[in-house]
Amino acid sequence: MAHTLYEKALHCEAVMDERHNYEGQVRTHVLLPPVGLPDYSTGNHEDDAISTGTYLGVLSFRWAVTKDAATRRRARQTARALRKLQRLTGSEGAFACGFKRGQGPSWDEQFFYYPDEWHQAGEYRWVGDAMTDSLAGIIFGYALYYDLVADAKEKAQVAKDVDLIMGKIVDADMRIVDVDGRMTMWGNMCPVILEEDLNALEPLSFLRSAYHITKKRRFPQEYHRLIRDFGYHERAGRANANKEPGESPWDWNLAMSILYPLLKYETDSSLLAYYRRSLEIQWRGVRRERLRDPFFNWAYKAYRPEAPIPKESWQWLRDYEPGDPEHPGSPSPFTPPLVDRKQRFELEVGGKVQVIEAAVEGAPTPYLRAYWMGRYHGFIPADA
Repeated sequence: MAHTLYEKALHCEAVMDERHNYEGQVRTHVLLPPVGLPDYSTGNHEDDAISTGTYLGVLSFRWAVTKDAATRRRARQTARALRKLQRLTGSEGAFACGFKRGQGPSWDEQFFYYPDEWHQAGEYRWVGDAMTDSLAGIIFGYALYYDLVADAKEKAQVAKDVDLIMGKIVDADMRIVDVDGRMTMWGNMCPVILEEDLNALEPLSFLRSAYHITKKRRFPQEYHRLIRDFGYHERAGRANANKEPGESPWDWNLAMSILYPLLKYETDSSLLAYYRRSLEIQWRGVRRERLRDPFFNWAYKAYRPEAPIPKESWQWLRDYEPGDPEHPGSPSPFTPPLVDRKQRFELEVGGKVQVIEAAVEGAPTPYLRAYWMGRYHGFIPADA
């Protein structure tokens, strides 16, 4: 029996609540029992920050459409989880990639990201070495929550959170600095050592959003310094322009996520010309790579209203057939991320190699983002 797009969204929320919502944080990939723990905390947590921020944006879109009280409560819980990503580090302005409850290392930590980046904070484990990707999700979520959901008290708390994160980055000359005082592996937005044009687009979006949220002058001052002295706007206008087919497909997602708030908040027509040029580059790249996720279409059409909706966007939404939440082993052709795929691990226990095969499930965040963003912008009708 065919499901409506709304019914699929409700199913995704049920899966999210059952297996991917961890104290408000979205656990991006979990190892399903019996290999994974019954609380679904076993797995890969390096992308939990970006997924949690993205989900906060999803809930903000949903609240704006439905004004549903349960959605607002869930959004508030998710915003608190983003705050916990900062608080657990014990270093003001630093933030974690993800967290879980636990005492001491668990076997799965050695297989994902950098094992040495796991830390203990009371009853929690948290993984550090945060990335600009993490920050993209955090800012995306906070900005939408601030604009669409938060009351005056919540706006003040979001402003405080963003001020701490971005203030620390500005103080470090646009570098994400970890608790050890050193720049993280993927935390470079510094004009002195900048490598990729995409890393010029990122700080412009983060700083412009930070000013919108905090109203603090230091953020536009840094924004205009990067533009005036280092031509960040020109580099932003070329972001991903030279990508080869198949090279880092995630970068299209990243660029669209940070262009969305930047195009919303910037008012200078001369700067908007560069950012719109970047938007065109991303859209052409997405079409060339045949990436069908409607999020790309919505992020483009939001600022190019005359743009058509390709049939591939509807097909992506229609093709998604959620598995049965009562039977986690049931297959689902939902990508990305891969859902219910097998992963093989080799552990050394007592000098002997032990092989473990586990089913890995990815959070259904992309479908929820595509659906509720489409509803918010009026691209998806309520009865679809």
